[in-house]
Amino acid sequence: MTGQSSKQEHLGELSRDFAVFLPAISNFYNTFISKQRVTEGKHIAEERIPNTFEHGVESLNFINPEKGMFTYPTALYSAGHACLDMDKVNDRDHMFVNRDRKFTTIVGDSGGYQIGKGVIKFDWKDFEGNKANKVRSDILNWLELTSDWAMTLDVPTWAADDLNSPKTGLKSFQDTLDGTIYNNKFFQKNRLGQTKLLNVLQGDDWNTAQIWYDAVKDFEFEGWAMGGINMCDMEVMLKRLIIMRDEKKLDGKDWMHVLGTSQMDWACYLTQVQRQVRKHINPNFTISFDSASAFLSTANGLVYTHNSFAPDRFSFVMDKAPDDKSLKGSNIQFPFDSGVGRKLKMKDVCWYGEKDLNKNGKIGATSWDSFSYVLMMAHNVYNQIRAIQIANDLNDIESIKYRPEVKHWRKTKASDKTDEPSIYVPRNILYFNTLVEEVFTSENPMDLINSAGSYLADIRGNRWARATGGGTRRWRTTVARSTTRGCESSLRRRFRPRTTVRSAMNTSRQTSMPSSGRVASASSSRSAASSIRLSRATCSATAQAKIATAAPVP
Repeated sequence: MTGQSSKQEHLGELSRDFAVFLPAISNFYNTFISKQRVTEGKHIAEERIPNTFEHGVESLNFINPEKGMFTYPTALYSAGHACLDMDKVNDRDHMFVNRDRKFTTIVGDSGGYQIGKGVIKFDWKDFEGNKANKVRSDILNWLELTSDWAMTLDVPTWAADDLNSPKTGLKSFQDTLDGTIYNNKFFQKNRLGQTKLLNVLQGDDWNTAQIWYDAVKDFEFEGWAMGGINMCDMEVMLKRLIIMRDEKKLDGKDWMHVLGTSQMDWACYLTQVQRQVRKHINPNFTISFDSASAFLSTANGLVYTHNSFAPDRFSFVMDKAPDDKSLKGSNIQFPFDSGVGRKLKMKDVCWYGEKDLNKNGKIGATSWDSFSYVLMMAHNVYNQIRAIQIANDLNDIESIKYRPEVKHWRKTKASDKTDEPSIYVPRNILYFNTLVEEVFTSENPMDLINSAGSYLADIRGNRWARATGGGTRRWRTTVARSTTRGCESSLRRRFRPRTTVRSAMNTSRQTSMPSSGRVASASSSRSAASSIRLSRATCSATAQAKIATAAPVP
């Protein structure tokens, strides 16, 4: 591109025809980029910015094709931590409002999680009243101002669980579905058409997922978003896509977002699904998926050190970042590689010395200031993007040689290496490559998917277990967007000394973050999806009747 620095790395050019990964940019990161812009470079003092940053703080804006030290054209941002005041949004969300729309594609999340948790104030007592409609209108206006694609405002099923029901007044699965239908109608009636809308599908098992789909499928939105069990159970996702194909619900629906997904194996699965849908149904079809783990992990002082590609698993490797006040002023090179890390000295990260006062006028426990976190977030984003791209590249390389058929698949112990043809790619990914091709060409795709049930159950992994309770309970609700929405309250704070931030993150994320020195799978490096039991006793008679008569999984 004209005007670009020769030193830039354009990571988007390395994605080929892969499913599109969306870094879910945190409010904290956006604030630094946006404030530096609107204050004309005065938010961060010049002496605090590494002298290797050609364009100052804007060098960290990877959606800026002209000034980002590395660039990447796609991202997700949520209304749940955005500025919904249209008089202030230009300044507060300047990074997104004033972007190069020819270069970037931004997917907007509607903030349903934050509404359910009370971060965005909502009048649950008068669900269809003026106050509630004002919130809906504000969210819709913000999505149309900032996003190219945007989720509709679904009501999470867990908003009716025992914990949240007293706050929301919702008592059942049916209540959450009815609320979502009302919101869909509101968006449909009041939209200006400046963003394309993704119809969000939820559900906690096949039956509830089918009820939800049948209830919302005829809304004339431009694409789909997969939440709940739809996002974490490939058997359900494949069957849903086949049903959509047969009902012509993928025709002209050019985007499908899979919520809260960051594992490298799932990145490969979704790439293969995207390719088959493009080949057989809709050549313009794109699948995207998101993760905020690059930002959230930084709050725990964790950085990506490298990535691991092995037949037992693809994994991000994280460890505690250097944090030592004796490194103040040090010209030692930052030890971990990235488009950002190569330009950093340890003095850029470890800013405070032994007797230095932090911004609160106290001697803190950490050598990091707020900008240190921003630097490490950028480093982590770079590594996460590249890891996902390399995983897809390796899968394509190995799939030329190895094309195992699912009918030969068997469950093996971790110690059993007899069915690992590749030295780079996990066996389950290679099996999926051939299975998904067969599914979209078979005359009996549902039978084929059913016959692969044991294999498909195996690839669900811990992510599915967290989302559904491992199938041991009939009713579960899923915080479907914990990756993009969960723990955001920790990032909304201005970073305090890191020990405090770690404590807050550990409380909200439980055990999802790897400990120091451990190899973290992609599923453990992302924010944890919370599962909360929803008792059948709380379900309305209507929902119970629908569930009782719902057809089994085809």
